[in-house]
Amino acid sequence: MPAALWLGLVKKDPLLGRLRRGDPLMLTFGRDGAGMVAESTFLGHLNSTESRLFAVQFPTDFRLIQRRSHLRVDAECHVEYLVVSQSDAGGAGLTGAGTTRNIGAGGLQFTVNAPIAETVREGDALEIRLAIGQGALLAEAEVVRVEDATDLGPDLRLLPPATKPRRPRTLIAVQFVSISEAAQDRIIKHIFALQRIRRSVGQRSVPERLAGREPPESRRAGRYG
Repeated sequence: MPAALWLGLVKKDPLLGRLRRGDPLMLTFGRDGAGMVAESTFLGHLNSTESRLFAVQFPTDFRLIQRRSHLRVDAECHVEYLVVSQSDAGGAGLTGAGTTRNIGAGGLQFTVNAPIAETVREGDALEIRLAIGQGALLAEAEVVRVEDATDLGPDLRLLPPATKPRRPRTLIAVQFVSISEAAQDRIIKHIFALQRIRRSVGQRSVPERLAGREPPESRRAGRYG
């Protein structure tokens, strides 16, 4: 079928059986270290169980979204960490909590309301507890970047000078070194759910957006994203 792309899930998923011909899909995948995204539509199931093999319309509009092997999206989730081992002696056992700026199946970025000297350093090994959806998941991670974000805004751009000192804030980026397939799957499903909600919000009429009337799904997801 030259106009179709045949796909198969690594594990059976009963949710696949709910899809029907014409349902819209968003495909994301990695290529040469970059994240790519393309829109498609569901064509049909390729096995009697309808839980593993399926076909979609062959996508033609590919877009580069970010140069990461795993897609990340902006999301605000509560995160807690425990320092398992630190590059400098004496840091193990340190704990902290913050709010994510973005999340992905390969890692996340979060901010902590504390001076940079009181948080972590590059190379530290952490145990991460991430609140996502209505539950939480655990992962082991390595710190890849630490920045003083006291004078940075939500978009990480430098804020104008303030008349009073701002509350210290630190930006921490980590990559997962040990995470279960189930935990990664939950993150991916949460990402797709956020994308669907944000697309639906973007498709509202201009008067609705100006009036600030958001769909119930958007308000519920605001707890974590």
